[in-house]
Amino acid sequence: MPSLRSHLPPAIRRLGPGLIALSLAGAAQAAVEVDTTGIRSHGLLGDEGNTVLQIDIGAFTRLHALDWSVRLEAFAPSTLAELQVSFGSSGGLDMVTLAPAAADGFSGTGDYGGTVDLRDLGLAAGADGLLRIEFSEAYKDAASGVADGQWLSGALRFEVSPVPEPASAGLALAGVALVALVAGRRRQPQPPAMRAPRSL
Repeated sequence: MPSLRSHLPPAIRRLGPGLIALSLAGAAQAAVEVDTTGIRSHGLLGDEGNTVLQIDIGAFTRLHALDWSVRLEAFAPSTLAELQVSFGSSGGLDMVTLAPAAADGFSGTGDYGGTVDLRDLGLAAGADGLLRIEFSEAYKDAASGVADGQWLSGALRFEVSPVPEPASAGLALAGVALVALVAGRRRQPQPPAMRAPRSL
């Protein structure tokens, strides 16, 4: 199978992988960390009173993974399995829900951590660049307005891949093309110098 490098023009192939990687640096992954300390879990997803965060991660930025390390507390009769967090674009139509303590059907306190790959879900911020995060309950045990549980400490860490702005991407490509042109001209063999015949 031919490599990506074999499909590049000769002048760019001569630049070497370092410069090509440098030109693609705009597509590198970044991380967005959300501190969950003190967030209370009140109602069902979409209910008034839930904690909702809107974080600007950049227009059309893609979500690749979620890591979490949290300490949760469920107030009886609510269970740890009911505490959940949902996230997606600000429109709310592509929300994904995570219940860190999904297997623990009891009240009390627990520590939870893990990682989930999100690439196959195609999650991304919309044109407004906002990542919407809502903390809620899978089942409402307490009276309206009363918290069923709390995120005592920890963080959610989203691995994201920003989409470069068109102007930045165009400028980067123009720079690579210019460097390739200069490198191509430098490597061309120089014609032999013409000398005048010697007289004896």
